[in-house]
Amino acid sequence: MVFVGCSDDDEPQADPLDGAWSIINISGGFAGIDDDYTQGDIVWNFDTISSEIGVQNNNPTNTIYDGLDSDEYPYTILTVGKDKYLQINGQEFGRMSITQYMMTLNQNCLSTGNGADGFVLLFAKN
Repeated sequence: MVFVGCSDDDEPQADPLDGAWSIINISGGFAGIDDDYTQGDIVWNFDTISSEIGVQNNNPTNTIYDGLDSDEYPYTILTVGKDKYLQINGQEFGRMSITQYMMTLNQNCLSTGNGADGFVLLFAKN
């Protein structure tokens, strides 16, 4: 007698990047900033099917750097070994580290090597 079963493991898993992410902190840069943001002030909405990011930057404060301006941007993910790098408009933006609820984009880590004076953006999933 042979038993054949189905499990939920056979279903495709949703891409954890897909959906809306709020910037909650930006640190680094030449000036050494460490700015916290209220969730919802700066939102990047990743559409993994169209490979576009919709940015709504409603930052109410005057800061040195708060990411991208409000607009739509094409993006790709470059994979080198186990590392993933976000490219926006054909330009490398930084190494990605993503979990179910948090994401970090580190501009000091590029596929071509490490840099200095870049920014580190911390996101929370909306």
